[in-house]
Amino acid sequence: MDAVFELHGGHVRLGGREVLDGIDLRIRAGEVVALLGPNGSGKSTLVRALLGLVPLSSGRRLVFGSERFRDWARIGYVPQRLSVGGGVPATVREVVSSGRIARQSRFRPTSRADREAVRRAMESLGIDHLAGQSVSHLSGGQQQRVLIARALAGEPEVLVMDEPLAGVDAENQRALAETLTLLVGEGKTIVLVLHELGPLEPLITHSVVLEDGRIVHRGAAPEPSGECAKPGHDHVHPHAEPEPVSLWRALVGRTGRH
Repeated sequence: MDAVFELHGGHVRLGGREVLDGIDLRIRAGEVVALLGPNGSGKSTLVRALLGLVPLSSGRRLVFGSERFRDWARIGYVPQRLSVGGGVPATVREVVSSGRIARQSRFRPTSRADREAVRRAMESLGIDHLAGQSVSHLSGGQQQRVLIARALAGEPEVLVMDEPLAGVDAENQRALAETLTLLVGEGKTIVLVLHELGPLEPLITHSVVLEDGRIVHRGAAPEPSGECAKPGHDHVHPHAEPEPVSLWRALVGRTGRH
């Protein structure tokens, strides 16, 4: 299978600290890969490095075999949290519609195909009835569905999700698992940053565990331990701050639109 992402000897330094230390990683088309590890292990930084959202201090990154990849419409990115700032309320439909930016030229108006893709994305996540509501009034689980719908509206081949289970109740975790099961059936490549697998475990083809910026395990997911291993544990611990809107704009904006 062709590789979607490759990282060879990847190092990332942020604030004078080595966050990723010599990462070698290859993710092939059609795989469902879980990036696991404790807070501060470098999971989210690794995802951003794969997407080119943070620069490598050394090493080599390839996306679909290219060091100069530009066709970002092929990749959908789902950050940890939705942050819309600026004091202007955004509706669910507006946020999901922004997922079509990478497929639009600068001067082309929204097309029927765009509207249909947005409708399908909202419907597939069960949020079409929320289309006119402000995202700021939604629950954490509903906002997570909006983020996924936004990514799906772009009709990507690859879906990259950063901590999709964090702060999401058990019902919405199961709903997410059902949605991803359908995407896997369509042959999508999925990369998931996770603290634990939860209901997503049956979908995972292999896992990569990080500690202190290094890969310490590849293959089947290790068994949970400590508090997370207890029966009935619901993973709703606090995680990173919301992703700024500028981050996903940086991703969809590098599409070579003309």
